[in-house]
Amino acid sequence: MKLIFDGREIEIPERRIRVKELLKKLKADELYFLVIDKKRGRLLTSDEVIKEDDQVEIKSTISSG
Repeated sequence: MKLIFDGREIEIPERRIRVKELLKKLKADELYFLVIDKKRGRLLTSDEVIKEDDQVEIKSTISSG
């Protein structure tokens, strides 16, 4: 599965994964990251499942500048 994580394209081996499990795998605290479904244009909650064909972007909620 390919996704965008904080501006970089990354790939993970899973075909399906819950948002909270994905963030845990990426060591990204769900308080500081938003998971966006690019196809539907909405935020995903921690209990939703991401599938291989979804277009997902994970963005930090904290600005560095």
